[in-house]
Amino acid sequence: MIRSEISVKNEFFLNCVFIEDMISNFIGDKFGIDNIVDSKVLGNSSKAISFDQKMDFLIETGGFSIIDNSKLSVYKAIRKEFLLNKDAYSLEESFTSLDHNDDFLLIMYPQENFLPKDEKLTVACYNLIDDVSQLVSEFTDKTQIKLKKEQRMRSRFGIRYNAANLSKMAMFLSMLLFK
Repeated sequence: MIRSEISVKNEFFLNCVFIEDMISNFIGDKFGIDNIVDSKVLGNSSKAISFDQKMDFLIETGGFSIIDNSKLSVYKAIRKEFLLNKDAYSLEESFTSLDHNDDFLLIMYPQENFLPKDEKLTVACYNLIDDVSQLVSEFTDKTQIKLKKEQRMRSRFGIRYNAANLSKMAMFLSMLLFK
């Protein structure tokens, strides 16, 4: 598996922890639970409600559009797929469910046809991470973590880029790698 595919999985899981924490804090605030870390329901113990249950809570109570609910559901399903296929050789091989979450990503976040599917999936995963983070931050009303579209993704070198720039960069890199 190439480095960018490993990075997207790592960032996906880091984002899942962040999302779960935002939802837990929101639920804790609504029900007066001051310390969610020690909470039997919202904490990280084996008896606490799961990530999937927290996402289901968000989907059911968020009042999101059908497309946004689909993004949240696919996000939850992709997390499960990544966990089940942690040893997959490529990002494309990580998507094995009968729900075809990879197709959803490629339809939701279209890109240039000349790009390899793994690169398209990498960019689409980053876009999904961004969209879900935005949805959850708006739902939980955490204004300090809301992102502007221009601040979506940054490289290690602080370069701003969006999906179109990522596609161009991926094409350039693929030409260098496959010579």
